Amino acid sequence: MDSFHTHSRRAVLGAGIAVAGSGLLATSAGASPGPYDRHHDDHIAPGRYVDPHGPEVADVEDRRHSSGRVRQMHLEARETRIDIGSRIVPTWAYGDRLPGEVLRLTAGDTLSMTFLNRLPQSTTLHWHGLWVRNDMDGVPDVTQRAIRPGDSFHYRFRVTQPGTYWMHPHVGVQQDHGLYAPLIVDDPREPLEYDHEWIVVLDDWLDGVDGSNPDAVLNELNHGRGSMHGGDHDGHDSDHGGHDSDHGRDRDEGHGRDRDEGHGHEAHDEPRHPNDHGKGHDGQGPGHDGHGAGHGKTNGTSKSTSHATSHATSHVSSHGGSHDTGRTEHRVHNGDIGNDERVPRTLPILKDLGLDGILPKVDPSGVGNLGLHLVDKNLHNIGLGGLPLHGMTAATAAGAAGAAAMARASRSAPRSTLRAGGPGPRRGHNGPSRLLPANARSSVLGGMPGSVDYPYHLINGRTKADPETFRCRPGDRIRIRFINAGGDTAYRVALGGHRMTVTHTDGNPVEHFRADQLLIGMAERYDVMVTAGSGVFPLVAVADGKGRNKTALALLRTGSGRAPEASVHPRELEGPLTTADRLRAAESVRSRPRRPDRVLSMRLTGTMERFDWAINGRTYDPSQRYPIREGELVRLVFHNRTKMWHPMHLHGHSFTLPGGGPRKDTTIMRPGQRLAVDFEADNPGLWMLHCHNIYHSESGMMTLLGYQRG
Repeated sequence: MDSFHTHSRRAVLGAGIAVAGSGLLATSAGASPGPYDRHHDDHIAPGRYVDPHGPEVADVEDRRHSSGRVRQMHLEARETRIDIGSRIVPTWAYGDRLPGEVLRLTAGDTLSMTFLNRLPQSTTLHWHGLWVRNDMDGVPDVTQRAIRPGDSFHYRFRVTQPGTYWMHPHVGVQQDHGLYAPLIVDDPREPLEYDHEWIVVLDDWLDGVDGSNPDAVLNELNHGRGSMHGGDHDGHDSDHGGHDSDHGRDRDEGHGRDRDEGHGHEAHDEPRHPNDHGKGHDGQGPGHDGHGAGHGKTNGTSKSTSHATSHATSHVSSHGGSHDTGRTEHRVHNGDIGNDERVPRTLPILKDLGLDGILPKVDPSGVGNLGLHLVDKNLHNIGLGGLPLHGMTAATAAGAAGAAAMARASRSAPRSTLRAGGPGPRRGHNGPSRLLPANARSSVLGGMPGSVDYPYHLINGRTKADPETFRCRPGDRIRIRFINAGGDTAYRVALGGHRMTVTHTDGNPVEHFRADQLLIGMAERYDVMVTAGSGVFPLVAVADGKGRNKTALALLRTGSGRAPEASVHPRELEGPLTTADRLRAAESVRSRPRRPDRVLSMRLTGTMERFDWAINGRTYDPSQRYPIREGELVRLVFHNRTKMWHPMHLHGHSFTLPGGGPRKDTTIMRPGQRLAVDFEADNPGLWMLHCHNIYHSESGMMTLLGYQRG
């Protein structure tokens, strides 16, 4: 199959490409913007944080450069059947094709898109890597309401950054169904000279194969819990399996704070501003005024998040706040329970039910609703979520004997067999297990390469049995734009018979770097230049650590010759591996080193066994956010405390890697790694920070950064 992403540079930079016939319709229009439906939700940004629809967001948008051109488009998401090269699969897609058609803009354009949802679930559109205005970011329950089946939403924003980006939903695991498309923003003053462009989208695929689907895989991974957004994490850490506390952290002895090894400054667990201490949360949750509706979903249905407000006034920090999400003190905070010896008791009713050994020890007189909330959550996790604990006495426990028996069976059953509702085989709804063997390892990624054993790996929607072919002439210069749209797979990529010159990562220019092979994590993008040789050459993407035959293939053809076998392994895959930390930012985007105004510690926690991925021991709750202020230089200090790697992504901004490294919006965090990255807080609103392994994020490894008003 010949490539449908083949465009000459002259055509690309001409009048623009009108995309039609595949669900994405584009036209050029005048500068009059017209009204748009923002689906304003008063519950999105309560309290003292910038509202995604507020004047601060509009003011920044008005200051952005505009060429005056408005690109009006229409896009539909729908159920369909897709030919992936070796079989036809039922799936979801943008406009009946995989990937969705390229959305192409020029820096300075205003995008005006009507998006129609023809899926059986609610959905949104997220513009990955773009610094969009906050109300257009596509995060349900944060920047907009999810778009219900049959409804439409109008996205409108200015686009200022040239580069390689992409779009996908931000609901559940929908991206792994096939809902993704490249988004290319051309530079009207493009400095690179090339003859052709080849957009290469990598993906791991299981949807519609032998009854498999991503929702069943998520259910299998987290033992029948489905999505786990919202609520409190139990604090278990992968390093020792006990409650997460300061005892397990590297400390700057005598100072009680993390050492920022990447930049040589001290990384504090709280905001630098004295007035911000104890203000990591707005103090308002569903139990107060209805704010903070939950983001968690199972099969596309929303559920409100039970937010546990702390009543442990004797246990809060001396700064006067118990909701500062930057704090990691050895005490009750953020609705978490650490190893505090002051809360040792078990609720009496738990002993009557035989549950005291598997539920947390809490003191209802000390932590109030917090303890009951944790108990409710843990009961839900073992299939007893409907048990009426509140007001229950020992006398009524007799009627719960069946529940106690189930709990005891759950306790003794092998972890690999646990599902909601009791022991049983862990299978997909109608298909085989898709879990990666527990002994899978990647030396490149520092441990387990992922969780999911995908039956296929694709380049531009094609398996290696019938790969895409890109055609040009010998000697032509080709700009290849790599996008990893996978859900759980990092790829090592090489072009047989060629060395690649890396020019950009995540849309940002770098000092040119020669590479044999590239490591590309989920959601990362790399641009490279090659000069085509004469013949037929394999472009191979290896699913790192998931088996030698787990590869994707495309072909570069410049003349006659026999195509290589599908199992081809070019020698470039044995050459030096280029990773982001080997690159340096180009002078045009290099940041001047300076001390940060605010430092936020982000510990990545969770285990494969429990699949309880979280940030700072907390699963995602849209009513919680880390405070930042416009104009600050913010330092995020990541510490991966898990035995799994995580591609961490920040919405609405790009950050710089240490030591003059590149500007990126997604970075790979290996097990045990510590990394400090800096970003300019110049885009007001509420912004997601999350792991871009979609099964990790949907299980809870997400949080919010919130700009404060004033």
